[in-house]
Amino acid sequence: MPPRGDRSLADLLRLVVLTLVVVTALAIPVIHFDVQRRYLDGNLATLSVLTAEQLMRQVIARDPEFWVYEDGRIGGLLRDEVRGVAVRQVVYAEGGEAVVEIGAPLPAPLLRQRQWLLDAGRSVGALETSASLRPLLRDSLLLALVLAVIGGTGAALLCRYPLARLRRAERDIRYLAEHDPLTGLLNRHVVEALFERETARARRHHLQLSIIIFDIDHFKRVNDQHGHDCGDRVLRQLAGLVSRHVRASDYLVRWGGEEFLVLSTHTDLAMARALVEKLRRLVAAHDFGLPQSITISLGVCACSPGQGLQRCVSCADAAMYRAKRAGRNRWFEGDGEHSVTEG
Repeated sequence: MPPRGDRSLADLLRLVVLTLVVVTALAIPVIHFDVQRRYLDGNLATLSVLTAEQLMRQVIARDPEFWVYEDGRIGGLLRDEVRGVAVRQVVYAEGGEAVVEIGAPLPAPLLRQRQWLLDAGRSVGALETSASLRPLLRDSLLLALVLAVIGGTGAALLCRYPLARLRRAERDIRYLAEHDPLTGLLNRHVVEALFERETARARRHHLQLSIIIFDIDHFKRVNDQHGHDCGDRVLRQLAGLVSRHVRASDYLVRWGGEEFLVLSTHTDLAMARALVEKLRRLVAAHDFGLPQSITISLGVCACSPGQGLQRCVSCADAAMYRAKRAGRNRWFEGDGEHSVTEG
């Protein structure tokens, strides 16, 4: 039999080890749950803001008085899952009644994000995005049991795997925040950062930068005569066609509605002129599967050093509208009088 002092020391060591295991089994799951909850809350906030902006721009702004009846268009913008995380999104009218609900009812407790839907600054409804915390609680309790059995050190590694799923979901949300859901192109929210980066690069290497804006001619007629589904198909076809004929170093952006923007890097005005004429001809010659042909009007502007994004865009935009007023299916350059018509 060991001496009494040795037994006391052994008992103390076992108590210390047991205490470490218990503390680890309790602390790590709590930390694990809190980190996952923060990730999920951030993802919900990003998704909620993105979806609300799309609803305001693509549904409410189109039909402010009767937007609540656009069930199909509203539902097409909502999501019920993000990489394995079940999400429920509900659009409410101004009076509080649910307009469209996507996703099955979720068990409590819930994380909720609420975004107001605005028309010209006035609230006309709300978007509620929610996700259940129950799977996170279940994962954390399971982790506590595992840690209690095998000890803190080995079990701590398991925290990484549930978090990896949420990190993938965060990457998906970031992709949704930066890309147009209909065409898959970049959206206008990322243009300013891209412009600043490319402007700095152009200044460093003494390169030039050009911006092209183009718009589908008489696109409202396509929607009115053939329906919005047909209009969406035309937008997707146009995005694919132009994407295949701009350089990998250029950025094609859905600027809004039927309007697109090309940020063309290391491109002077002469090169930009060649590109806009190429795009005009490609679109005019392409078969979109409609009785009438689809054409575009374009505006191009070469960005001078120190010129801001807003000024460049305004220059190209003004040139595009001159092309529209001059008869469409043509292009103008900013601060110039040059245009090209079909034939």
